[in-house]
Amino acid sequence: MIKKEGHGWRIITDSSRDRFSTLIGGECWAIELNESEWEILVRLVVDLSNQYIDIKDQLMGDENITLELGRSPWFAILKGDKNGWDLKLILTPSDSVNRGAEIFWPRNVTMFVTNAMRTMWDCGYL
Repeated sequence: MIKKEGHGWRIITDSSRDRFSTLIGGECWAIELNESEWEILVRLVVDLSNQYIDIKDQLMGDENITLELGRSPWFAILKGDKNGWDLKLILTPSDSVNRGAEIFWPRNVTMFVTNAMRTMWDCGYL
């Protein structure tokens, strides 16, 4: 079992669990994900945060930005400015799992949860 957490977020992966091996959560919510949903989510969040990093220095002090990126079954919306960003994720029902969810991490959390996802990706913990 791998557990990463901080104030307002958590990620737990447990490869011994067959159907839903990863749990992600926020301040007052949590959802279990299957392996495919988790892997697609991590790639999506890492790619979206890389896009933000690439353009944030071009933003004016009070300029807002919205970046959107979708990869089935996920749709991600990053809203922020040069100092930080919020992340909203939408899980749409798929053939294998007929459920959906909306997820939100505020700007004081996104850097930490994104870095944890990136570390797990880089270390092969998916």
